[in-house]
Amino acid sequence: PLPFISYGGSALIALLIGEGVVQNIIIRHKRLEFQ
Repeated sequence: PLPFISYGGSALIALLIGEGVVQNIIIRHKRLEFQ
């Protein structure tokens, strides 16, 4: 992830937010499967 560092903190924050959204979707799908 070196290219993201060159863009500055905003790109890193956006990357973390995107990762959080993906994890949230995965958790929701797992909960639906268990139900």
